[in-house]
Amino acid sequence: MTDQGTVTESRRAQREESTNRTGQRAALLKRLAACLAGGVVLALMIGNQEGTQEDYGLAFRQAVFAPRIVFFLLIGVLLFLGLTFWPRISPYLVRPGVRPLAIGGFTVLVSQTLLRWFDPLGDGKFGTLAAQAANTNGLSPLAKLFFTTGVAWALLIVTFVLAVTAIMLHQRLIAWVAAVLSVLAAIWAYSSHASVVSFARSLGIDHSLGAWVAVLGYLTMASAAATVAVSRTEVADTAAFVNRALGWRPGFPLLVLGAVLGLIAFGIATWFSPANLDATLSDTHTVFLGTALAPLAVQYLIWLGWLLFGLTLVAGMLASYRGIAALGWAAGVLGAASVLITLITMYDFTKLAAQQNFDSATGPWQNLGAGGWLACLAFTLLGGGGVLAALSSHPREERAASSDRVGFSGRKTIRTETSMTTRSLLVLGIGLALFYPPTTTEFWQKVIVSEVGVYVLLAIGLNVVVGWAGLLDLGYIAFYAIGSYVTAYVVGSLPHKPPSWLHLSPLWAIPLAIAACLLAGVILGAPTLRLRGDYLAIVTLGFGEIIRIAAINNPGNITNSTRGPSPAVPHPVVHLGPIKWVWGLNNLQYWYLLLFLIVVVVVLFYRLEGSRLGRAWAAIREDEIAAQATGINTTRVKLLAFAIGASTSGVVGVFFASQVGYFNPDNFLLNNSVLVVAYVVFGGMGSLPGVMAGAAVLTWLPEFLKDQVPGADRPMWIGAAILAMMIFRPAGLIPARRRRAELAGLDAPASAETRAVPASEGM
Repeated sequence: MTDQGTVTESRRAQREESTNRTGQRAALLKRLAACLAGGVVLALMIGNQEGTQEDYGLAFRQAVFAPRIVFFLLIGVLLFLGLTFWPRISPYLVRPGVRPLAIGGFTVLVSQTLLRWFDPLGDGKFGTLAAQAANTNGLSPLAKLFFTTGVAWALLIVTFVLAVTAIMLHQRLIAWVAAVLSVLAAIWAYSSHASVVSFARSLGIDHSLGAWVAVLGYLTMASAAATVAVSRTEVADTAAFVNRALGWRPGFPLLVLGAVLGLIAFGIATWFSPANLDATLSDTHTVFLGTALAPLAVQYLIWLGWLLFGLTLVAGMLASYRGIAALGWAAGVLGAASVLITLITMYDFTKLAAQQNFDSATGPWQNLGAGGWLACLAFTLLGGGGVLAALSSHPREERAASSDRVGFSGRKTIRTETSMTTRSLLVLGIGLALFYPPTTTEFWQKVIVSEVGVYVLLAIGLNVVVGWAGLLDLGYIAFYAIGSYVTAYVVGSLPHKPPSWLHLSPLWAIPLAIAACLLAGVILGAPTLRLRGDYLAIVTLGFGEIIRIAAINNPGNITNSTRGPSPAVPHPVVHLGPIKWVWGLNNLQYWYLLLFLIVVVVVLFYRLEGSRLGRAWAAIREDEIAAQATGINTTRVKLLAFAIGASTSGVVGVFFASQVGYFNPDNFLLNNSVLVVAYVVFGGMGSLPGVMAGAAVLTWLPEFLKDQVPGADRPMWIGAAILAMMIFRPAGLIPARRRRAELAGLDAPASAETRAVPASEGM
């Protein structure tokens, strides 16, 4: 009996093992099928194939029933292998050099697929240039070889595989080979592009960035391979490394970046007539030689610009390395003065060129290249680096003693390094916000103002309601409409004119728009804020639609129905004594106005978040019943959230109405409210940097995709981006510190990311 029972148990175990193997095989087959299906979807997303009204299946056949599908199926197979053997792969992903290697490889991939390499040639992308360069006689042999079919891609693959092999096998020799090969690839890419530009200069002037981005990507891969070669640790701590690098010498990274940008600006960047002369700094001096250019501008173009750059750089470097506060403050003053002198110089020679009708210019600030703005950015970074060094100045001996007392990994040191990282990023962000938009094309300047900037400010306002108070508002766009129509009324652009004492310039309508939206927020909130969850969302949705429909069908035709303001809302004019500002000449004027509004709102809301009211909002968001039990007047606090968020939307309405001049109720659809909510959630609810980043990314992406994929394919890419965020960063692009602490705990590492959201966390 015992032997028979043993045999029975053995057979049962065999059957269970066989069943488990069958289940595992079925699961693997399902995973493989899903990965291959993902490869097919990727084939549909990538490429310019597009169907026609006569044949809707044309795009599908071009994408799938073609040799190219093999490449995408291989991607699916690689994904399947990665998922299947993830436990064996994951230990290698935390080793030093992995992240910079991935970033560098992705950067080169983007440069060779999406970016332009030679502007005068068709779409200017790498593939188009390679097809032409490979068949062009007289081009440099090395350049022809680089652009020969598959060579550049083979170079990227070989370099990447060598670096990956070095990471997996801990082979220093292979790592150094990969690093050297990456540097040589960067040099080859740059020289090949320069050869093409020199050879084909007669076709037009090139301002493409593809080759520069490829160089940056290869150098990043080289640094990753070098890190693998010299590192002795098994696990990389990227956050700690970044903090140590930025905190090694206060302001030093900013000074290095400013030095690089300054050399580019004063050495090779275009300062004047980018579409005609493509004049560098020295060329610009030659262009205006013998003219009536102001003496300061003349000297700047000859030697003063270089001198200011050198003095600011030296002062900042000495202040950072030696900890001399006086030199740090001197670098800050020099940086600010240099920015001002650079702007004066740019104004002088563009004004003179306009007076001479050069390149059909009609006024100053026209016909400028990127060089002057890059110089301003470089001076901002150098001056900012000097100021950070001055604020953190301690002699080297004191810093060393302090490190010995506290401990290099002590909490005080980590907090200091993190603070230095934040300050450095803040200086860089200020510089980019001020001086990057002028370097873009008119199209992107319009996108930055009309799309990115406007929705960033809307997202900041809605974050008060959704992110801080935890109330789902789907009618937020209604307050945007109210602010716009209030502006149109006070400037006299609606059928019913205001009294003479109320007839104002658009900017003076901001207080009235804020008051009107505050009142509307109170009117909406008072009877509805006792509702919660989905019921509140439905009511706010209805409010948004009521406002839009009322703007179309209103007694007395107050809003001019679907015809919108007539005449158009005028551009703002501010006249204070001898100073007069007139907007409307270009989009940059509105960008700096919008930037001022964003800074004011962010500063006010940052203070508001840490106030007693902000803490009350957080309490209501987490548990309204518990908050009420502690003595918080929940109805009043939620009403304030609605009113404050609505007032921000009113400010945006004033800006929008004065910037576009004409609008109608179709500009305030429900879809726009849903988009703003998506921006807040995507960026990170409750995080001011997060909601701004989310709005910027999701408004930039559709515009960027216009030149990359057919219009019908854009929603797939946007959906893919949102899906990736839901999987890998469910707390948002930049989660709020308070929310991160609530979800992950106070003792969690800085890089911890929430993988599951509790049921109570829903809005």
